[in-house]
Amino acid sequence: MNSTQRRLVVVADLCEHTGRIFPLPAVPNALLHPEPEEPLKPGDQLELRRPDGTVTKVMLHGLQWTSSGEEGLFIELGPQVTKQDLPRGTEIWRVSETTHASGNPTSQDLGA
Repeated sequence: MNSTQRRLVVVADLCEHTGRIFPLPAVPNALLHPEPEEPLKPGDQLELRRPDGTVTKVMLHGLQWTSSGEEGLFIELGPQVTKQDLPRGTEIWRVSETTHASGNPTSQDLGA
């Protein structure tokens, strides 16, 4: 598996819907499928690189369509990630692909 790192978004704001937090802006379409064999998908390992220099590894929980007609998809990081984990200016990077056959997120999320 390719472990090419790529920055997905820089958090400008947060949206909360049904108890879930979605960083804004959405991930642009060009970064969702940069290579056909490397699409962004649930279970991929991400890093939250905060402005204060701290880094936390999390798993991508899901991708959601935008309702505003904005290009791209919203990142869902799961219930363990709080608003405090995503201050404005946090860079969200994909650091590796899913390594589990099921492709489902694991308990290796926040605090791993």
